[in-house]
Amino acid sequence: MKWKQFYHGWLIEIIPMPKGYLFQCWMPDEKTGFSDRQIYPTFVQAFTAAKKRADLEAVSLIIIRFLNQYHQWCNLSFDEYKALEKSIFNFVQQASRTQMQNSSALLIENQILCFYKNTTSQIQIIRISNIAHSYFEQVVFPGEQMLFEAFPQAELEIHMDSTTGATLTNKILCSNLQVYG
Repeated sequence: MKWKQFYHGWLIEIIPMPKGYLFQCWMPDEKTGFSDRQIYPTFVQAFTAAKKRADLEAVSLIIIRFLNQYHQWCNLSFDEYKALEKSIFNFVQQASRTQMQNSSALLIENQILCFYKNTTSQIQIIRISNIAHSYFEQVVFPGEQMLFEAFPQAELEIHMDSTTGATLTNKILCSNLQVYG
């Protein structure tokens, strides 16, 4: 069964395969998408690769959009514009190949895949702040489900809005939120 989650405007699908997991990323219309067609041994590796590729694609689209809107304002000739556009596409292709070659290093120092669902009727802010050199914060709407990576010893803080501001309502050890499979 496919697993789906939105990430920075992209719909990420993780598809179980006989020897691992494949990712596909789609624009919200689900007509424009991409995949590196690589089978990753674990769900976490496929999800991490999908997020990195989605970030790369999003940045390239923003730069191309900027070029389209402002190439005349920047006094770029048509040839300069086309050369920059080609350079951006080449960079994305090279970075994608490099990511595929480094896929064995995608698991970062014992991080685990965690699942959280906001089962309340209020907007929550979840945060991990007890790990040095690592910070995570996300707004989670009622009923929203999300996956994230964290160290097992990290504590997920759940904050809810109150009359005096956001109030810490719960702390959950991330090892208790780990996804197995």
